[in-house]
This record gives sequence, structure tokens and C-alpha cells, in this order.
Amino acid sequence: MDTAGVAEAIGVFISGWNEHDLVRHFSVFAEDADFVDVVGRRLRGRAAMFADQSARHAQRFAESSVRTLDLDIRMVRDDVALVHYQWEMVGDRGPDGTGHGVRRGIFTFTLCREADTWLVVAAHNTESVV
Repeated sequence: MDTAGVAEAIGVFISGWNEHDLVRHFSVFAEDADFVDVVGRRLRGRAAMFADQSARHAQRFAESSVRTLDLDIRMVRDDVALVHYQWEMVGDRGPDGTGHGVRRGIFTFTLCREADTWLVVAAHNTESVV
């Protein structure tokens, strides 16, 4: 089972965010991937995700960074993985620019392998409120 390849894809997702390189950040998503963000908005396709997050990243997330609290990978099949990624973010300026403090949450990713490449086909981000 290729958990190393799955972990590498999630690592690109994380480092792309921290380097403020959203092309790299979303490069691990399939062109037609689905994404539900922390406020419950469903974005369809890598282009829609990029457009939505580019505007936010240029402003409220411009100085943000995330770190991994936990990464759990479960191989459903040789070519399908279910990932739970617990994150912590600092540097979010918040919607009004006054700061948001430390945020925590969990992503659920479904990844499929195409040849030697793992791609996110669905993701759901939930912010922890406790």
C-alpha cells in the first residue's frame, strides 16, 4: 500500500499553503475535484477552488501558516485512500482584518491514484469549535 505517496500529496497541499503558492497547493487536486470549505460552501473543480482561495489568500490568509496536528491515512483499496488531516492555523487576519487567533480543524480527503500520481477527488474541511 502506497501511504508514502499519499502523505507526499498531502505534504504538497500543506507546503503550498505555507509558501503562499496556491498553484502548488491545489496541484494535488483532480481537475474535477469537489471541495466543501469550513463554512459549508461546495466548490466544484480545481479552477473554482483556486479562484475562490486566491482572493482570500491575497488578503486574510496572506500571512497565515498551517501545521499538522495529526495525519491518518487509511488505504481503502490500492488506488483509493481516505485521509484525515488535523491542522492548526496561525496568522489568519479574519474577514474584517482584525485577526482570528489560532484556528484548528480537520480535513477529510479522498484520494485516487492515477498511474504514479495521487490526486484529491474530494475534500471537506471542518473547523473545530471546541
